[in-house]
Amino acid sequence: MNLLDLPKECIAAVISFTSPHDACRISAVSKLLKSAADSDPAWERFLHEEHRLFIDRSSSSRFSKKQLFLHSPLLIDDGRMSFWMEKRSGKKCFMLSARKLEITWADSPDIWSWISIPDSRFEEVAALGMICSLEIRGKISTSLLSKGTSYEAYLLFKEKETGAFGFQNQPVKTSFGSTRNSLLPNNRQECLVHTYKSPRPPREDGWLEIKLGEYYVGFDEEEEELEMSMLEISYCDWKGGIIVQGIEIRPKAEIF
Repeated sequence: MNLLDLPKECIAAVISFTSPHDACRISAVSKLLKSAADSDPAWERFLHEEHRLFIDRSSSSRFSKKQLFLHSPLLIDDGRMSFWMEKRSGKKCFMLSARKLEITWADSPDIWSWISIPDSRFEEVAALGMICSLEIRGKISTSLLSKGTSYEAYLLFKEKETGAFGFQNQPVKTSFGSTRNSLLPNNRQECLVHTYKSPRPPREDGWLEIKLGEYYVGFDEEEEELEMSMLEISYCDWKGGIIVQGIEIRPKAEIF
């Protein structure tokens, strides 16, 4: 029997056993396959129970199942965290807003300003005036992440219009790992801003990012808390002029 001779519901059921990436490719073949591949029954299988919990917390029930999967990051946790699923694999991704991070002197208006800017996914971002030592930390539970997945954590920031200063060629210590092992396996160093006028290339959304480290979440791993951190502790140099949006935790890119 030809696949196209089956009822649309049966075709949707077959598509649900593929992947989000395959479902999108199938929808481009014909009108019938597009109707089946875009239907809620086809995408219901991709939205696991834990995904629905986050979607319910985001008040986005007006979207179809496909729209929910492909929708821009959903704000959860009172707008202090965003959640989305990687389109190719369906694995979970998160971003902690600056308000959800532990930032040195974050409550001091003489050092940090909490502002709103149009290209941030969160209501507020942290704008640094001037500081001697900068430390940013965030935490996330392995229970929120997809099992059997290597994750990477990135600090997302940008320079103010007036430019960053004091970071030139100053190495920062970064880490991403279990608090149980004191983060030692993932400690690494690199520069936050390489030079005053030449920061690292921006992402498509215009933000800059610095990798904090990698962590593998095993299939049988017990729930534990992971910590991400970035420390710049050259007390002799004043530094400032950056805007911090948050820390993004996403699956490590696979090479095909």
